[in-house]
Amino acid sequence: MFEKKEIAPSTTKKELQKANGDIFLEIRRMSDNSFIATNWIGLQSLETVMMGSTQILTMLRERPCKGFLHGNHELIGPWEIAVNWLVQKWMPQAKAGGIRYYAYVQGPGIYGQRSFDAFYELVKNEFEVKVFTEEEDAKEWLQEKSL
Repeated sequence: MFEKKEIAPSTTKKELQKANGDIFLEIRRMSDNSFIATNWIGLQSLETVMMGSTQILTMLRERPCKGFLHGNHELIGPWEIAVNWLVQKWMPQAKAGGIRYYAYVQGPGIYGQRSFDAFYELVKNEFEVKVFTEEEDAKEWLQEKSL
């Protein structure tokens, strides 16, 4: 039938922490450079979103890639406060860093989904965006797009 394609393992992993030591973001670059994946953890503020997103841009400047996986399966609460900054500042730089495909893995709560809906309306014409409930499906889609 169908063979399951093996997903490239990540080789670069960064963890960002809040002042109290709590990890708020994990960032991984796949070893084949097909995409960068994030896992946002806990409550986010404008400051944490800006810090994390700036780190992603740094990684893109060091080594551009086409795919981005925005994982929110451990996110708690909204991030709407950062939507304008993401659209006005992060998105143009992410595009310049090669991002063309944006996979969004939904978190468990409605607040994160509402935040994404606001973001999506402003970026849907800038990236090819696809929403997933499972991270593995998002990874497979990004791997296919990188071929």
